[in-house]
Amino acid sequence: MDIRTLNIPPELKREIEDFAAEVERRNRGEIAEDDFKRFRLQQGIYGQRQDGEQMVRTKLPFGRITADQLEGLADFADNYSNGILHVTTRQDIQFHFVNINDVPKGLQDLAERGLHTREACGNTVRNVTACHKAGTCANEYFDVSPYAGAVSRFLLRHPLTQNLPRKFKISFGGCNGCGLAPIHDIGLNAVARRENGKETRGFRVSIGGGLGSSPHAAQLLTEFMSADNLLRMCEAVVRVFDKHGDKKNRNKARFKFVVDKLGIEQVKKFYEQEFAALKNTQYREIEIPEERIPALPKIAPDRSRDSDPEFKNWKVRNTVKQKQAGFYNAQLKLLLGDLTSAQARALSKIVSSYAAGYVVNTVNQNMMVPWVREEAFGPIFGELRKVGLHKAGTEQLRDITCCPGSETCNLGITASRGLAHHLSADLENNSTASADLDQVSIKVSGCPNSCGQHHIASIGFHGSAKKINGVLAPHYEMMLGGRISEQGAVFGTVVTKMPAKNVPIAVKRVTENYLKEKLEGESFAAFFDRKGKMHFAAFLEDLKDLPPVEQAPESYVDFGSDKKFTLEDRGQGECAGAVTDMIQDHLSVAERALFQGKLAMEKSSFAEATQQANRSLVAAARALLVTEGIDFSDDVESLKKFESLIVDTGIVSEAFSGITSRFQADSAKADAAKSQSRLNEADKLVEDCKKAYHKMQGDKSLRIRVGSNGNHGESKTGAKTAGEAGAASQKIDLLGVKCPFNYVKTKLKLETMASGQRLEVLLDDGDPVKNVPRSIQNDGHKLLSLDKVENHYKMVIEKA
Repeated sequence: MDIRTLNIPPELKREIEDFAAEVERRNRGEIAEDDFKRFRLQQGIYGQRQDGEQMVRTKLPFGRITADQLEGLADFADNYSNGILHVTTRQDIQFHFVNINDVPKGLQDLAERGLHTREACGNTVRNVTACHKAGTCANEYFDVSPYAGAVSRFLLRHPLTQNLPRKFKISFGGCNGCGLAPIHDIGLNAVARRENGKETRGFRVSIGGGLGSSPHAAQLLTEFMSADNLLRMCEAVVRVFDKHGDKKNRNKARFKFVVDKLGIEQVKKFYEQEFAALKNTQYREIEIPEERIPALPKIAPDRSRDSDPEFKNWKVRNTVKQKQAGFYNAQLKLLLGDLTSAQARALSKIVSSYAAGYVVNTVNQNMMVPWVREEAFGPIFGELRKVGLHKAGTEQLRDITCCPGSETCNLGITASRGLAHHLSADLENNSTASADLDQVSIKVSGCPNSCGQHHIASIGFHGSAKKINGVLAPHYEMMLGGRISEQGAVFGTVVTKMPAKNVPIAVKRVTENYLKEKLEGESFAAFFDRKGKMHFAAFLEDLKDLPPVEQAPESYVDFGSDKKFTLEDRGQGECAGAVTDMIQDHLSVAERALFQGKLAMEKSSFAEATQQANRSLVAAARALLVTEGIDFSDDVESLKKFESLIVDTGIVSEAFSGITSRFQADSAKADAAKSQSRLNEADKLVEDCKKAYHKMQGDKSLRIRVGSNGNHGESKTGAKTAGEAGAASQKIDLLGVKCPFNYVKTKLKLETMASGQRLEVLLDDGDPVKNVPRSIQNDGHKLLSLDKVENHYKMVIEKA
């Protein structure tokens, strides 16, 4: 794919080219679907429930979108998707029903508008979120958006974040609540201190929070982290996660499980070690723009709508004063988080004509237009009404958060969007709705994984299934009493499980009971705490049942569907579960680069062909260096080690001797013959490395030996034979070495020793002490002891 657009950053051009090449390889059957899946996830492309359809998720730090970008997103929706822009709970925009062959061109179109999808999915740092009112909130300590942007840029494409144990989420809040710190891996809340008469900015930092099927509230790391150390702190925490997260068990891979297993005090110790180790690291200074009032177009006063009750309701419920005098934030309610392409284009014109030229997505799947003067309320409302974006009441009872559910998600059990749509319509049509219900929230997830954040809702639902009268029917578990602030979270209590079609009745009963029996000024959360679970379970008990299917067949069908409910089309989740095969990942990069080099040769682009050949050679070399416990980031150093440890030992052909010097030749001077020679060498090396890798798999060994060295009674280092070996004759310190390298290094050390000798190994707690002893025993060696010493373990092995 030829990308000529000059304003696209080089690294983004390369990623789009890589994606185009990978799609072509997939179409030619030259790459396995699982390998392609790992690649596309990192680029923000997620497989849907429907075969061949993709979800494309853009990455929008703290949810901010310019008017021009909004136009570009609308174009993407029309050209490649179903005309819908979907706002997520991480302030992103995602598109559904995208053909995989359209993705490369779509990515280029987005890039031309300054947008990308990199690391919006997969085991990476996901979109960094922030309070949507950052910079304008009357209650904030300071504007956190520059800091959220800096963290996002710093961790994007960072080598540390490319293969994390699981996804990692970071949020920023400027005051109390909007940042949702307690449900994040790193939750940061703005704090300002006065020191020597000068304000010092910083953050209260919490770590280890998350929802999913097993929600955990984040725990305090520090009451105050200076903003000057923000990037260093974030890197240190991610390092702890990378080293101690479980890469083998997807269900226990999130950072919250590391904190849960090791305890917050031990995690703090590991963090302090990592923070100290980064003392001499240079970080780019975070630039804080000068606060200023944006230049806005002049607007003639328009009082023609002042008597319109719908406008008056919108003005009261959807506008909030900014901290800047004379300006307001205007909130836009999006049903199911959806915005049509026509609505997006209209909104682009509105913010250009009446505001500061940008919108902000909220974590509750709505949008906000900042910097609106009061005289613009009427014209803005008029334009919003033309496209159906004028509904009042954002982030209130009728404004329901939900995930995609079984409509598109592989893990979805129930049609959460269908339920949310039905509930929204019910509540909109309820003429007796009370303002006392405005603080009550409803959130719906299609499965227990809480993408709809049901755990923190006043009234939360997650999808399930159950047979009633011998027929499988969609169900929901109902949770009540959830809530969140920057100081902590209370997760909802499961009250009952009921068929999906009974949920609207349950919502009506619960809200009516609250209005009837609450005390003066009592919130719904306080009401639930006072009444307790059994109070609600009692008057919802009858909703567990359905009439026989012959009498009410529609009751067994999910919302928004006319088909029999089934789980047969439910697939596996895509966010990389089991341990990532590091060798296969490097080989995939090698094959991809080789393919691109061949395409360049077809176009007589000899310099490009040579560069791609070199890229392929390095990736192939790194694949087998994994077996040596080595993973260099420097290309030349990698090739030097490859020659000494892989080529010289005969694991691959000796024809690759001198590969380092050939790699260092100037690719700009390459002609057809030289380029073809480099490609031929890369092709041969990739094949040799693949054969070596397959041999390892067949031998069930991470290490290939090319034959006996003849020294059966003596090690390479001259160590004594079994009869002469003393206890713990050799030692190796693997503290801080993560899996699988700790096992590889132990295995290699044992290969230098004689049978019967003992090896003392120091291992970290967690994954290393769980996996390395077991793997060594599987290799036939004898585990003599495994003892805890302070915060690590000492393992003693006798070589077989």
